[in-house]
Amino acid sequence: MPRIHRLLVPVLTLAAVLPAQRPPDGAATLQKLLQQYDKDKNGKIDKNEYPRGADAFANLDRDRNGAIDGADFAPGVARAGRGDGKGRPAEDPKKLPKVGDVAPDFDLPMLGVKDKTVKLSSFAGDRPVALIFGSYT
Repeated sequence: MPRIHRLLVPVLTLAAVLPAQRPPDGAATLQKLLQQYDKDKNGKIDKNEYPRGADAFANLDRDRNGAIDGADFAPGVARAGRGDGKGRPAEDPKKLPKVGDVAPDFDLPMLGVKDKTVKLSSFAGDRPVALIFGSYT
C-alpha cells in the first residue's frame, strides 16, 4: 500500500463521522467589540473608533454601512470578499450544513495511481475521518 494511501485513509475516515464545526456566536463577538471600541456607547463602532486599520474595519463592516453593528453579525451575512461583496450571503443559509450533518460525499484522485479514486462514503462506519484542506507546501 503506498504511503500516501496509508495516511489518506485515516484522514478521510475521521472526517466522515465528525460533526460540522459550530460557527462563532456573532452576538458575543459583537458585544466584545463594542466593549472594547465603542467609545461613545451608541451601540456601533465607527471608523474613527476602530484603531486596527481600514482593511480590518472593512472585514467586520459586512453590510458596508460605515459602522460595525448588529447587522454585520446577523446569520447569513457574508464577510468581505464573499457573496456578491455587498454584504449579501454567499450561500442560502438553509442549504448550509448543520452541526451533526453527514459530510457531503465526493471522490478524490489517488496520488501516484492513475485513473483511481477514493470515495469518502467508502469509509463511513469504519473509523473516524479528518478532512484537512489547505496547503502543505
